[in-house]
Amino acid sequence: MKKLSLILTVFIVGCSTNQIGLTSVKDIFDAPKINSTSSEITVEDFKSHISYLASDSLGGRAAGTRGDKKAKDYIVRHFKYAGNAERNVEVQEHYVPKSRLNPKKTVKTFNIIATLPGNDEKLKDEYVVIGGHYDTTANKMGLINNGADDNASGTSMVMELFEKFASSNNHKRTLVFMAFGGEELGLLGSRYYVNNPTINLENVQLMVNLDMVGRMDEENNVELGGSPSAKDFSSKLNPFLASSPLNIKELGKGIFSRSDHYNFYRKNIPVLFFFTGIHKDYHTPTDDEFKINYNGMMEISKVVENIIDEFANVDERLIFENMDGDQQEMQTPARMKVTLGVMPDYSYSGKGLRIEAVIENRTAAKAGMKDGDVVFQIGETKVKDIYKYMEILSKIEPGSTVPVIILRDNEEETLDVTF
Repeated sequence: MKKLSLILTVFIVGCSTNQIGLTSVKDIFDAPKINSTSSEITVEDFKSHISYLASDSLGGRAAGTRGDKKAKDYIVRHFKYAGNAERNVEVQEHYVPKSRLNPKKTVKTFNIIATLPGNDEKLKDEYVVIGGHYDTTANKMGLINNGADDNASGTSMVMELFEKFASSNNHKRTLVFMAFGGEELGLLGSRYYVNNPTINLENVQLMVNLDMVGRMDEENNVELGGSPSAKDFSSKLNPFLASSPLNIKELGKGIFSRSDHYNFYRKNIPVLFFFTGIHKDYHTPTDDEFKINYNGMMEISKVVENIIDEFANVDERLIFENMDGDQQEMQTPARMKVTLGVMPDYSYSGKGLRIEAVIENRTAAKAGMKDGDVVFQIGETKVKDIYKYMEILSKIEPGSTVPVIILRDNEEETLDVTF
């Protein structure tokens, strides 16, 4: 954003959250050119960020990789220099499994945190958190997973919103912007943060999570999770949603435990989650920058900015409400031994698991499943919802052939699926 002078002093990031900076002289000279822009959020700003974060030069942003470190450095520089307000920038180092299949070997990754102090004597000790993960899934078969939508899109929106508020500097509550590492390994960055917070979590008014906001479709559909997490939240959000040209669908509990807001929710914090949906490039090397809907991102950022502004400045606190009874009874997804190779439709509220997209050359595609099919039964067990689906797959051994009942065009079909 603002013109940055190249800093030749090398800061080594230690375990303390108060030390920040670049990791090596080589990374300094490899640093991207950061374009000079106004404080207003623009399409060009989003393109600048995503074209770097999702570039082949980073080689992906999986935890513990060189791309992870370079992305961290890029975000740090932006948080340090964009806008002109007082701020505090911190980096949390934390260790995560190198992969879900190799949990004993750990690698270092980061949470990057930028705090803009509030300017109201009473409310400045309360917080609105804006976050999104910056990591990707690991590369496979020599192909780079650039993660343009997942989640360079959300990361760039966090960065742009930071600059906007760092330039206007008119918020009563303190704003805390976060980029989490290790999300793809099980929401590990945000989990580490809520267990090692840099602020008093009891004073958080709201956490807004931006994860995959770059692929809005032609019908302007945007999914919004978390509106039941505070008393009368939907009615308070309605003016912002109704005035937008977007078709914003409130998900209720849909996809609720699948991104970083969930760890904040578990600390009794009201949350919102913006999401433009699963697509066939999800977690694949084809999630590239040129497929991003930048005009759609602009419209989403306007809604998010207005919501942040409202809840950073309104006098009353949101009142947290548990979305699923006793918090301890919230279901945790089972660890699956096999996968079907589909993208679930998380907004689907009927019985079974509706398939939004079948991934080519994967298990479901080979068995003849199609986009829009509803998985109704696997083996002898009914699929009530996504949690039951994951529980069933956690008990199936690789190589097994299992009958799967699907609903297609309101008719049942049975397919023999080899996992």
